[in-house]
Amino acid sequence: MDSLQRIITQRTRDTVELNARLNLIFEILRRDIHQAKELSLQTAQLADSLHQDRWLMSAYSYLIIVNREMGLFDSGRYYLNKAELLSKANPENKRMQFNFLKSAGLFYKDIGEYNKALPFVKASLEIWDKQDETRAGQFLNLGNLHYYLGNFKEAAEQHMQGLRLFEKLKNLRGQAFCLHSIGNNFFNMNQLATAKNYYERSLQLKEQLGDKRGVLTTTISLGDVYKDMNSFEKASSYYQAGLTAARNLKLPSEEARVLHQWALLYKRMEENEKARESFSKSLSISKQIGDSTTFIKTQSEIFSLDLAEQSQKKRETQMLDGLNTLIRIGDRSQEALEYHRLSEFYSHNKNYEKALYYLRKHEALSDSIEGNAVLIQLKDVEEKYNNEKKQQEIELLKKNQEVQSLELQKQRANTTLIAIALLSAIAIGTLLVNRYRVMNRIKRQAELERMRQNIARDLHDDIGSTLSSINIMSQLAMQQPDNSNQLQKISIYSSRMMETMSDMVWSINPVNDSVDQMLVKMKEFAGEMLEPKNMVYAFNLDEEVTHIRLDVEKRKSVFLIFKEAINNAAKYSEATKVDIGLNRVNGTLYLRVQDNGKGFNSSTARGNGLKNMAARAQAIKGKWKQMSEPGKGTTISVEVPIT
Repeated sequence: MDSLQRIITQRTRDTVELNARLNLIFEILRRDIHQAKELSLQTAQLADSLHQDRWLMSAYSYLIIVNREMGLFDSGRYYLNKAELLSKANPENKRMQFNFLKSAGLFYKDIGEYNKALPFVKASLEIWDKQDETRAGQFLNLGNLHYYLGNFKEAAEQHMQGLRLFEKLKNLRGQAFCLHSIGNNFFNMNQLATAKNYYERSLQLKEQLGDKRGVLTTTISLGDVYKDMNSFEKASSYYQAGLTAARNLKLPSEEARVLHQWALLYKRMEENEKARESFSKSLSISKQIGDSTTFIKTQSEIFSLDLAEQSQKKRETQMLDGLNTLIRIGDRSQEALEYHRLSEFYSHNKNYEKALYYLRKHEALSDSIEGNAVLIQLKDVEEKYNNEKKQQEIELLKKNQEVQSLELQKQRANTTLIAIALLSAIAIGTLLVNRYRVMNRIKRQAELERMRQNIARDLHDDIGSTLSSINIMSQLAMQQPDNSNQLQKISIYSSRMMETMSDMVWSINPVNDSVDQMLVKMKEFAGEMLEPKNMVYAFNLDEEVTHIRLDVEKRKSVFLIFKEAINNAAKYSEATKVDIGLNRVNGTLYLRVQDNGKGFNSSTARGNGLKNMAARAQAIKGKWKQMSEPGKGTTISVEVPIT
């Protein structure tokens, strides 16, 4: 930085000075945004006076960034328009085209117009194909956009791609950004322990780099994690640190965000007056700077506190306007939340038909962005990345061993070499054994954490949603003279909830770990479903399968796949016979459900039941197959590793 400052103070008024100025802006941007803005303005003026369009475009890019981060969106749009005109005047300049596309994508992302931002970022990646920091940064930006649009698998893939490239280039700043964004993906899927790990790794790098702006962002995110963990005191301390930093750095958009999140914490603590005060401050700031995303979210939260104080019509209009804005900008996560709030609003005002309608909208959208299949995909992306890292470590170890071996051959006699090789083998063996033990312990801890999270998710998603539906339908039934239809639905939902609870309790009881115990429940369920339909069924078993023990996740998933297959056979197959096979071949358990019913076209089948079976098999690293043809029955099979 000192050398850059010296070049600038010499005032050579040429491209050397311009290049030094731009490099200095890059260095100070994350530390002092106001100094960066002043320097960007001076650089733009110098580039313009020298008729250096390339450097002028770079200066405009920084002016878009600093004004955007300071909440000055009108100024940011002004420089974006100037950058667009400059790019059109220089269509042959690849660097200038890229700078404009990148700046446009980031600008529209920050004002909440995610669908508008997406084509700009994609186009920038097509233009810039060099494997450098610039390309890695656009992988990060593209991942962030997919995250805001609720496309979490795509987001994780882009973030991991960016992380790989930043690691290859040894760029710590880029790694810190990617780690934070990957943490966001897991946080949104309620994988709080995993999210916390990524955030803490990101924070460590940002503190090491002196990135005050980045430290602020990750500090707020850690507050969000502790809030959702119900660690209120810790969450509050992170929000206080974030608020202080936002004010010191004079970043009103971040100040509005942390005030909003702190208000949510107060709301969860049932300190509504403090929540209202914090929401009001956030609303005032976000309205002043034109931050539509934070404004809509905060306004909606204030409405939820002010049900008794506002007219029904005014609140309804404002909520629907906010929902339409969210649909337009493509924020699917917030859209799902808004559907839930509308359901609560209509339920509060005894309009149960609309309450039920918006509850169904909330459930459908939440399932599409937070379902098991998405989480499985997200974990799969992370696992692929970790496997690549392990392979790189192995290759590096091999290279190091080769170098050491050559040096030893030059320095020592054969007898010494043998002795050293033996000692090395013992050391490596010990290391591998210890590593194996550590990894096993970590794996067991992860499995326990995953089980707890799965149970919590099942309670929240399945039972919580069912209870909401029962409550709304019961209210609706009381309002209608002929309520037999609603009462029938309530009965169905109640039975479904009781069945879900029964399955959950059975799955976590260690007494049921053996396949023998699972068979008891399978036979019980098959009898309940198939005998009333006069369908003949038979279990064909290997004797040794009854002695197999399965962990909670495998046992639960195998049973639920079986249950879904039997349900489908009973409801849709029109079969007269169902054969159920359970066999063991080496280290694999095979389950097969085969009927002689009417069958269907496998290539066009799209039911949720089939998707759920496939997702459950994938979650336990199993293989699921479905074979069916019209008139030839249906076979569902799953292979589960048991070793």
